[in-house]
Amino acid sequence: MSSRTKGYMGTLVDGKKLATIANGIYNLQYSSDFSECTVDNLLFIELEEKNVFGDPKYALVCSEGVGWEQDTYGCLEVPTNIGQMGLWNGRVFISVDTVKSCLTDQTEDISDYIRVFGDRLDRNCSLWQSKMSVVPATIAL
Repeated sequence: MSSRTKGYMGTLVDGKKLATIANGIYNLQYSSDFSECTVDNLLFIELEEKNVFGDPKYALVCSEGVGWEQDTYGCLEVPTNIGQMGLWNGRVFISVDTVKSCLTDQTEDISDYIRVFGDRLDRNCSLWQSKMSVVPATIAL
């Protein structure tokens, strides 16, 4: 197991709140002819890159280290799980401000949030850390 850099913090997003919003979007699109979705809890992070107005840019990251950056319209792609056992994956685009309304008061280091299972997940973690605006804390060994 490789060592991950500590100190890059994000805020947990309540997946149940996001699912309520996503189901509302699906309802508008499909007139109630859909299976309700669920959304996993995600990590909300600030990126070093700024948007076209010079404001902070954000991303959502799942526990595998897969993530979705804010688009030029100020929205975040939110992955959804639909159907039995979440076997069909969908997505909705939700404004950053609306996603922020689903933030919890819990923060977590991205190195702990992304689960440990091989080099791919470690690379995903490193990729997101390289995009984050937060300077890592020096950890004494």
